[in-house]
Amino acid sequence: MSIVRRLWQRILKPTYFVGKDMEGNKYFEYPNANNGRSKRTVKYRKNEDMWAYVASGKRLPVQWSAWLTHTRPDPPGIEELQADLARQQRVKSNAAILEARDEAERANRERLEAPSHHSAAEAQSRNVSRDDRLEPPESDRRPKTQTRDPWAEALSGSDEPRSWVPMTRKR
Repeated sequence: MSIVRRLWQRILKPTYFVGKDMEGNKYFEYPNANNGRSKRTVKYRKNEDMWAYVASGKRLPVQWSAWLTHTRPDPPGIEELQADLARQQRVKSNAAILEARDEAERANRERLEAPSHHSAAEAQSRNVSRDDRLEPPESDRRPKTQTRDPWAEALSGSDEPRSWVPMTRKR
């Protein structure tokens, strides 16, 4: 393509500023001269930021990534980005609440499972034999099924590959 033609097409089809994200990165679109797919690029806020994004330390917003790869036809608006950021914060706070609840439940379970001195003294005062205390009640006496642990088998064997044979299920 000649230089004059390129200049003429740049005048007719200039670069368009499409928008920017919450971190200050700017997004541009270059129309294709042959009426094909346009080229979409990002100009990072600072040149040093490019290496943070390339090395996966930071990530572009999902909405802008979809627009850059032509998965999404229209660029996202600032309201959409703010709504997604609020959703991410809600998810993080809900996850923190659930983790705190799980931690409290785990601590409560450990407290209940730990042998207390009071219950041991009661058992001795009633003269209950040790075998009777350790034996499960009648309702819990059911035949134990053998479960196969593939990790234990893998760790105990050699590192040589073996053929895989599916196990049949017994009914």
